[in-house]
Amino acid sequence: MTPIRSIRRARGRFARPYAIAFLGAITLAISACGGSNPVAISHTPIPTAAGATGSFDAVEIDQAAHRLYVADRTNRGVDVFYISTAQPRYVMTIPVPSSPNGLALASDIGRLFVGTAIGTVAIIDEKSGSLTHDHVIGEVPTGAKKADLLDYGANRQRLYVGSSTEGKITSIDPATGAVKATFTIGYAVEQPRYDPVDGMVYVTSPDANALFKVDPNDGSVTKIPLGGSCQPTGMAINPKTNTAVIACSSFIVSWDLTNATAQTFTQVPGGDIVNYDANADRFLVASPNSALVGLFGGNPVDYIASVPTGSHGNSAAYDETNGIVYTPDSRPNTVGIASFRPPTTTSSWETSLLTIGPFALGLAVLVLLVFVTVGRNADPVRRQALALEQPGKRRLN
Repeated sequence: MTPIRSIRRARGRFARPYAIAFLGAITLAISACGGSNPVAISHTPIPTAAGATGSFDAVEIDQAAHRLYVADRTNRGVDVFYISTAQPRYVMTIPVPSSPNGLALASDIGRLFVGTAIGTVAIIDEKSGSLTHDHVIGEVPTGAKKADLLDYGANRQRLYVGSSTEGKITSIDPATGAVKATFTIGYAVEQPRYDPVDGMVYVTSPDANALFKVDPNDGSVTKIPLGGSCQPTGMAINPKTNTAVIACSSFIVSWDLTNATAQTFTQVPGGDIVNYDANADRFLVASPNSALVGLFGGNPVDYIASVPTGSHGNSAAYDETNGIVYTPDSRPNTVGIASFRPPTTTSSWETSLLTIGPFALGLAVLVLLVFVTVGRNADPVRRQALALEQPGKRRLN
């Protein structure tokens, strides 16, 4: 006689596989929800560039005055946005003598310096209450055909201007506009940075695949090979750790300027200008080709996040008041600036766990369900019960 309990267990064999499949589908759906949420991107237009395709270069933020400056080649000027709130407001475009490139803010003397395509540095008055506020009050010829990216060393009271293809760095007194020195690198240069830790000027050179260290005291130049296929463009320095983050053609390098040690990151290829905000301890790397803004920080430097903006900006800056990142938006019909709040930060191992963990959990549950199903069907007592059960007596409901 067939055990009644075995027969009752066998009656559910048709429903059980469907239940297992349903549970498996739920598990996969849950695992697919793993990962970070997309970052919301806001856009603020430049009214004077409506319908055009934007062409921009560097951006700078005056944190105390809550002003964002954008080198705007489309309008041949410097765009000014008021950013005291999370919603930026376009104020004006300050005309400059030629297409603008790099920007450097000297807030201690109320000056904004602009590198131009004709080799001069335009000086804009940014002193609050001044009669010439938001006007070009001077122009300094560098002797080069192009004044590209530049950097301001506050404690040395010098402005350092890169000439791009001519391979020179021009040192300018920001108070008087006098050219104090010219340093010949011998290779095309990109982004110069003054390091307040050692008092040196560092500049990247894609042609030399190297970083150059310039001693402004005696004019000596030291080549620091970067190896591989870096072809460096932008660079910024964290003076607290004396570490630089360098944008290469297909990866990012963090370079310890004290010990000459390096680490590479591949999350943000094709980066251009690099900026650093000490308050947030964040390096911002803008990649125009991949339309990403990468965030790096910490000690040692680690990758934080990449935000796809779609704006193709080649520079980015961080607003400390509202915790917002700004980058130019060059796309037709959206010409202006894109902005976003950086995603919540996690350490590398937490990021890996959040990414891999849900899928691993889903796989583990599926394996367990399959194991239970196969194991029960392989039970000799269960197989005997199924064989003895009379098909005609099965209930159809």
